[in-house]
Amino acid sequence: MGHNHNYGVNLSDNMICSLNPRTGQMIRKFHPSSSSDIREVFKNANRIQKNWFSDTTKEDRANLIRELGQICHRNINDAVEIMHSETGIPRGALAAACKSALSGIDHYISEYLASDDRDYSSTQTTRLNDDIIIQFRPHGTVAHIGVWNFPFWQTLITAIPALLSGNAVVYKPSELSTMSGLKIAELIHEAGYPKELYAPLIGGAEVGKEMVRSSCDAIAFTGSIDTGREIVRNAGIKPLILELSGNDAAIVCEDADISQAASGIAYGSFSRGGQICIRVKRVYVHESVANEFIEELKNIASNLSVEEDIGPLIREEARQNVHRVVSDALRKGSELIYGGNLIKGPGFFYEPTVLKYHDDSLEVVRKETFGPVCPVREVRSEEEAITLANNSQYGLGATIWTRNIDRGHMLAEQMEVGNIWINDCIRTLPGGEYFQGWKQSSIPSSMSRLQMFMKKRTVVSNRSSELKKHWF
Repeated sequence: MGHNHNYGVNLSDNMICSLNPRTGQMIRKFHPSSSSDIREVFKNANRIQKNWFSDTTKEDRANLIRELGQICHRNINDAVEIMHSETGIPRGALAAACKSALSGIDHYISEYLASDDRDYSSTQTTRLNDDIIIQFRPHGTVAHIGVWNFPFWQTLITAIPALLSGNAVVYKPSELSTMSGLKIAELIHEAGYPKELYAPLIGGAEVGKEMVRSSCDAIAFTGSIDTGREIVRNAGIKPLILELSGNDAAIVCEDADISQAASGIAYGSFSRGGQICIRVKRVYVHESVANEFIEELKNIASNLSVEEDIGPLIREEARQNVHRVVSDALRKGSELIYGGNLIKGPGFFYEPTVLKYHDDSLEVVRKETFGPVCPVREVRSEEEAITLANNSQYGLGATIWTRNIDRGHMLAEQMEVGNIWINDCIRTLPGGEYFQGWKQSSIPSSMSRLQMFMKKRTVVSNRSSELKKHWF
């Protein structure tokens, strides 16, 4: 759900800088981890993981995760304040994301404790004298490259299943939220995890690249498609847990509750400054209700508090890029319904912006715009909406707005995405379970999130001393 346009960007003099995007002021600088630091961290993680896994039971690991959950709940306010200062995201949104991540703990513990080695011997495909066991074991050391816009949620939905299943984690928070990432690591260590087992690194692009080329056993990354492709090229043959952004479409049917659709789409477009991978990024509305919908969306946008409801963009460069994309759309014939302005004063704020457009080749529609911008296009039919929505390299999410739930499910069946909401948006299962995209939005998997952090081993034993007839 997070976003990271690169492995990271070093901001000044090779230092990693935490800024307050609400004021533009520097909070703190950090020295990035050196190449020798990175090698040492992975060496220690690989070593301690094997000993720690063999020295702990499944119940031990479950109890540690429970302890982590309790410590996080007790420290949510402190964590939220750090994240708020560093990302500018409204406190309520940050607190809700924290609780959402922690809500998956009981689910993952229950699944893990029930995931015993599987006896395959009784199936008809095996020989009578064979015993076959399917074992599930941790990958080893997971390299996790974090994101800034969901620093707690995205970190914990990786840390919880990874640590629970017995992995070590080497974690680089986004260079835009280093303080937030170090706070999370502090809470994990307070829960009783050895520092070498959950080891943070500090840095931007170069540190991320070294992590990908390191001696890790698996990689977890959320960010842009371009960076995902680079990881695939450089990681070698190892498990990759990648979520690579989205360009989610919303379809407003002719029978939709317009008040509900406009309210939900406004939230899905503008919340967190529009800096969410699964936010609503383009809208296809039936022509019979288009004027009513656009007017309602405009009214909602005009009554939002940019500072309290939306929040700033993470950096001035991000704000300028959003303005460039909006200006390009207007120059090429789109109609400005509301917004479109950089807000004067401290910080990196941008008005919630509603555009009416006619051409899906526009950058604001074709690519992922990471800002509070909602482009709307009239369509003649649901079939046209489906065709336009599916014409994308992205396949993360989509929303459908209709009073007829059966119609909603029929349309959902035709959508080429991994997550669909009918009359809702940006809602995930507890702990990020089964949050996976299609197409180039992720490496697709039918596995649960816990299973993503485990590998399987098949052990076949022959109880008979007879020679097999097909042997030499």
